[in-house]
Amino acid sequence: MTRRDHALQMRRVALDWVAPTVVLVIGVVNISQQPHSVAYPGSPVRHVAFLVVAVAGLGVRRRAPLLAPSATIGAVTWWTTTWPSGAQGPFEGFLLMVGAAYCLGSLHDRRRLATGAGVLAAWFVLGLFVDLVGARSGDVAPIAVWLAVGFGVGFLISRRTEQARQAWEATRILAAEQERQTARAVEDERARIARELHDVVAHSLSVIVVQAGAERRSLRGPGVDEESIDAALGSIERVGREALVDLRRLLGLLRRTDDPVALSPQPGLGQLDDLLSAVRAAGLQVDVEVCGDRSRLPPGLDLTAYRIVQEALTNVLKHANARCVRVGVAFQRTHLDLEVTDDGSPGPGNAIAAAGPGHGLIGMRERVNVFGGTISAGSAAGGGWTVRARLPVTAVGVG
Repeated sequence: MTRRDHALQMRRVALDWVAPTVVLVIGVVNISQQPHSVAYPGSPVRHVAFLVVAVAGLGVRRRAPLLAPSATIGAVTWWTTTWPSGAQGPFEGFLLMVGAAYCLGSLHDRRRLATGAGVLAAWFVLGLFVDLVGARSGDVAPIAVWLAVGFGVGFLISRRTEQARQAWEATRILAAEQERQTARAVEDERARIARELHDVVAHSLSVIVVQAGAERRSLRGPGVDEESIDAALGSIERVGREALVDLRRLLGLLRRTDDPVALSPQPGLGQLDDLLSAVRAAGLQVDVEVCGDRSRLPPGLDLTAYRIVQEALTNVLKHANARCVRVGVAFQRTHLDLEVTDDGSPGPGNAIAAAGPGHGLIGMRERVNVFGGTISAGSAAGGGWTVRARLPVTAVGVG
């Protein structure tokens, strides 16, 4: 049990004692003000003892849901037998009986609920014969009504409380499951990004190794400090080879055994036309605007930009119910801006794109975070849905 659950349980126990304590105070005050009266004949200590036992039965009702209220009824019944024949019982005895009826009505188990109703009915019927219910005939109907009201209120409140508890529990389970699914989606997406970047970085290191080795072998001849060049390029080649081995050993662990080896180069914005052609073939009108020079774009960033546009277009096809989409790519000196806007419904359809089964926005956000960029998604000004991303061109992966 957590500290919060323990505190909540202690608060409930404390609340259980509020009403019984109030009745106890009322009874003690009445007994002290009317000792040896018709309402409290005999020793006041005896009346206080019966009152304490009856009150305790209501206070510990959570530990003994059926037995504790039944003990209260028994204590009040025994207390009633001490009154003179024909005398009007004290008001606190009536309050305790109504409280016991409420406790019996709040039982959740059907068998206990039926048993509690039987205990209450048996007490009432028996009381009619031995004059426990009321000394005057006019007391019978009101007592029956109040006991029924107490039992019914307890039943209704317990059912509402149980429904609220079940709803809260279902909400908690749903939130926990959604959190697990989101965490799993983030983990899977990071692994997929790492595998793709592994291919990009491995290719780049391979190029470094090959070029350094070729340059070291070609720079030989008169007037060339072969020893210095050979040492420098040899160091580049050696470090590159070691880095390549370590990269394959460490990042290669991210590959699942059933993942196919990438035989073709990873895509980039150079393949954007092929991607847009596939979207147009699916029946969606696509307008594209590209500005700036993409020649300085690093391979990893090029791949990330392509994947963001691809995921945004996939969400449009799946969820937006759109007819037209506009793709904007702006190559700036320090950053790359991407924008995908559709004319579909701006509400629930596109909301699914942000948090649906595919976790599209989660994947795009993870890719952007790798390069220290920013991404936003929301309703467009003229209707539809817009995804915007900004990626620093000189960014270094933040891991």
